[in-house]
Amino acid sequence: MPRFRDYYKQFEAMDPEEVSAELRARRDEEKRRALSRVEPLDLTGAGWFEPPHPEAVNAATFALRRALNTYADVAPVREAVAARFGLEPEQVALGHGAGELLRALLPAAGDVHVGWPGWQPLPDLVTAAGGHAMPVPPDAPAGDAATIVLTSPSDTAGAVLPRAAIEALCEQAGHATVIVDEALAEFAEPGGGAATLVGELPNLVVVRSFSKGHAMAGLRAGAALGPPELVERLAPSGGLSAPAAAAVAWAVSDRGAEVAARRRAAAATLHEQLADGLEGTSFHAARAGMPFAWIASGDEDGPAISGRLATRQVFVAPGTLWGDRDHVRAQLRGPAGVERLISALTS
Repeated sequence: MPRFRDYYKQFEAMDPEEVSAELRARRDEEKRRALSRVEPLDLTGAGWFEPPHPEAVNAATFALRRALNTYADVAPVREAVAARFGLEPEQVALGHGAGELLRALLPAAGDVHVGWPGWQPLPDLVTAAGGHAMPVPPDAPAGDAATIVLTSPSDTAGAVLPRAAIEALCEQAGHATVIVDEALAEFAEPGGGAATLVGELPNLVVVRSFSKGHAMAGLRAGAALGPPELVERLAPSGGLSAPAAAAVAWAVSDRGAEVAARRRAAAATLHEQLADGLEGTSFHAARAGMPFAWIASGDEDGPAISGRLATRQVFVAPGTLWGDRDHVRAQLRGPAGVERLISALTS
């Protein structure tokens, strides 16, 4: 109450017209400030920009309400994931995100060939595990490394390694383990991933994430697919909470695959919008079904593009994170976000 009295006290000595004029002046000033303020647009991410599908949220919420006081039964989820990729349940391990599973797969010592450009944190994960990260082209021969880690699709231009290339690499690698990070696989053309090769190649492990295509990063859910002797040690306790397990079961269902396919098509449409908007300018972007674009210019390098966008409150991932000074990576956050990106690039 004292706060309201203090507010109205300022008007006691003013007549109604003065009060109205004072309030109008304040309102006009507030409007002016609101119009001059530009909300920042964060385009540094690599996943789908919208929240999870309501059905995934409902599945997780239902599990949370009925099973918070018990450990999740992950056996049905392992079976569902295995069935989606034509594998046996013992070839599937579930864990708290793809990053956790990748780190658990990395050796504690020795050289690890990392296909580059790849998932940006990979070299640090190798170092944290005690290994030595050696960047190599994604299709490079195995050499004498005990472990090879590849990212497909890449989180720069969205390049996808052909199945034939993965088969050849696994054959050349001999006893070395080949790990393929397929966190963005939902945005690749169906049928081209490495997951269905796991049953045929004894030294192949594929790691899948539910953070990007299904927008469930907050649930920390991932799956490793590979030989039983390799994956069985990755998450001996099950590795998922009940809400995460329920959401993953939904994601690998036919309905989840249908939603992911719609997002892939929507991402392709956003790429078309971006290409149309940049036509006739010095900017160009690799076309892909990814939820981000790998952008370069004939007139500016990547740091200059990033800096100019930042002055317009648009923030992108600099290509220098991958050792590339020519590009930036920009998440495609729907038609309005793409339109603002185009405007910030070309104005």
